Amino acid sequence: MSVSRLASRLSSLGLYPANTTQSTLLLRSSTTAITRAYSTPAATSTPSSIDLSNLNDNPGSKSQRLRVGRGQGSGKGHTAARGHKGQKARSGNGGQPKPGFEGGQTRIIDRLPKRGFKNPEHKDYQPLNLDRLQFWIESGRIDATQTITMKHLLDSRCIHNIEDGVKLLGDGKADFKTPINIEVSRASKSAIKAIEACGGKITSVYYNKLGLRVLTKPEKFEEIPRFARPMKKKDIAFYSDEANRGYLVGKTEVIGMDH
Repeated sequence: MSVSRLASRLSSLGLYPANTTQSTLLLRSSTTAITRAYSTPAATSTPSSIDLSNLNDNPGSKSQRLRVGRGQGSGKGHTAARGHKGQKARSGNGGQPKPGFEGGQTRIIDRLPKRGFKNPEHKDYQPLNLDRLQFWIESGRIDATQTITMKHLLDSRCIHNIEDGVKLLGDGKADFKTPINIEVSRASKSAIKAIEACGGKITSVYYNKLGLRVLTKPEKFEEIPRFARPMKKKDIAFYSDEANRGYLVGKTEVIGMDH
């Protein structure tokens, strides 16, 4: 319906002046005002400050969780939308079997043969060769005038991880020429021979997990605990052997002694 016909209809009802021109202009101005009012966004101003009182999720970003089993009037009661019986209607592992379940038949992990075992006595020693140690000393990253411990090796990034200790190996023994005093977990015979040929000294020292943490990060402890002694016979025999340059050589009492 056009504006003029609407104005004449309203004027016949006595809602607008009888003058057609005047009523048409009045109606047009009212229509324009209403259009402007509804075309303007409802909230154009942003809060001056954002705090916990005016933080809200975006509309439609969150929805209510579907609550099942709350009565038949909700439409999701009785069987809770799971249907009657069957594996998917069960709770616990009956509805969601554990990974590897094959419907009751023997799993493939059980059908395949197994070989080998995991040795509980295995130790992962960080290898360190003499050529790398010599390069660190020549570049000034390690002070050769003091006793070099595994903490110095780790702090200078000569090694990047200690794991169960450090084992010194003999690669680069021909170029090693610095007399040093070093303490590591273990050392090869070629490394021992090369260090002692330069006038140095090497000592094999036992550390357990706690002892390595105390050695590398003493700031983590309010009181420094005593270092543990080896308890296994093979460890006592290794660190009591002169050929391994063990620190227990010549010590009669082992258990309870400090390093």
